[in-house]
Amino acid sequence: MLRRSLRQVLVRRWMLFGALLSLLFAGVTLLLLFVLEDSFIDRRLQTLAATLPAGAQAVPLPVHFQLIPLAHLPAREQQRLGDQAVGTMAEFRRDDGRYAHALVVPAENGTRAVLLYDVTGELTVTAGLPTGLAYAAAVFTLTLLCAWLLASAFVGGAERHARRLVAQVRAAPDPASLESLARDEPVSEFAEVLQLHAEVWRGRHEVVERERETLAFLAHELRTPLQSARTSLALLEEAEAASPALQRLQRALSRLERAGNAILWLSSETTLTGRQYTHVASALRQLTDELQPLAALRMQSFRISVPPVLQWDAPWEAVETLLANLLLNAIQHGGAGVIVVEAEASRVEIRNPPAASDAPGFGLGLSIAQRLARRIGWQLEMHTAAEWVCCELHWPDRHPTGQDQ
Repeated sequence: MLRRSLRQVLVRRWMLFGALLSLLFAGVTLLLLFVLEDSFIDRRLQTLAATLPAGAQAVPLPVHFQLIPLAHLPAREQQRLGDQAVGTMAEFRRDDGRYAHALVVPAENGTRAVLLYDVTGELTVTAGLPTGLAYAAAVFTLTLLCAWLLASAFVGGAERHARRLVAQVRAAPDPASLESLARDEPVSEFAEVLQLHAEVWRGRHEVVERERETLAFLAHELRTPLQSARTSLALLEEAEAASPALQRLQRALSRLERAGNAILWLSSETTLTGRQYTHVASALRQLTDELQPLAALRMQSFRISVPPVLQWDAPWEAVETLLANLLLNAIQHGGAGVIVVEAEASRVEIRNPPAASDAPGFGLGLSIAQRLARRIGWQLEMHTAAEWVCCELHWPDRHPTGQDQ
C-alpha cells in the first residue's frame, strides 16, 4: 500500500477544498452575471412597454425594438407565445438566428401584440466569456497556490508535533511514560492513541512477565526429579544388562532434560553469547547415536556431513536442545529414508523425506524452536518441496571456524 506523510495528505485535501470552492464561486458568479444581464434587458423592455399608448400599433421605437401583432409572427414563435397572457415575458432564438426577448402587450380590438427586443449584440456576458475564463483560470491557479502555501504553513506545525510525539513514543522506556505523555498531550486524538498504546504495552508486558515466571518455575521444579531419575537409571544400568526398555527410558530422560533446558532459555530474554565453543562433529555424532534407535523404528537413518575440526561459538546445551528438537521433528513427522545433516561454519541444514501424508510437522513447535534459535543469535527457516523437507539454521560467522580453537 502506498503511504503518504500526514503533511502530504492534509495539504492535498486542503488544496482540493480550495479548488472546489473556487469552482463553486466561479459557477455562481457566472450564473449571477447571466441573471443580472437578463434582468437589465427585461427591465428595459418593461420600461419601454409602459410608455406605449394603449392599442398603439405604429409608433416610433428605439433601435432593436419591434412591436409586432401576434398574428404576424412566424408560426413557431406564435406557437411559443400564443397561449401567454398579457405581461408575460420570454426569451428565445428567432428563425434568422438572432436572440430576442419578448413581452406580450395588449393591442387594438382586444388582440395581443409582441414587443420584441433584439439583444444579439448586447449579450456582453456571452461575448466576454473567453476573456472571463482566462481571468478565472488565473484566479484559480492563484487560489491553489495560496491554498498550498497556507496548508503547508498550518500543517507544518501539526507534522512537527506528530513527529516529535512519535520520537517520544519510541524513546519511552515503559507504559507509565506513555501515560504521562498522554496526560500532557493537548490534542485529544493523539492523547487517546497514546493511552491505548500504553494499555496494550502494559497488557503485553504482564503476559510476558507471567510467562517468564511460569517458565522459571517449571525449569526449577524439573531439575530435582530429573536428577533423581538420572541417578536411578544409572543404578539400573549397573544392575542389569542394557535392554530396549532402559534405552527408551534413557531417551525419555534426555528429552525431558532438553525440555528443561529449553524452558530455561525461553524464560530469559537475553541472547546467549560468549566464548563457549562446541566441537560439532563429535557432538552431532553423539546426538544422532542417541536418536538412531528411534529413527530405525521408522526405517530412517542419518547421514552427517561435517568438517572434522569444525567448531561453533555457542554453548552445547543450547545447541543440543535446538538440534534435538529439529531431529525429533524429522523422525516423527518425516518419511522413511535418509535424514541428512550438513553443517558449515555459519549454517546447519537438516533434510528429511516428507511423510506420506505430506505433513512436515512442527506447528507451535516451529515457533518455539525459532525462539530457542534467537536465544543463541541464530535464525531458523523451514522449506518444503515435493521430495524433501528442510530446516535451515544460519547465523553470522562471528569467528573463524574449521580450526581447533
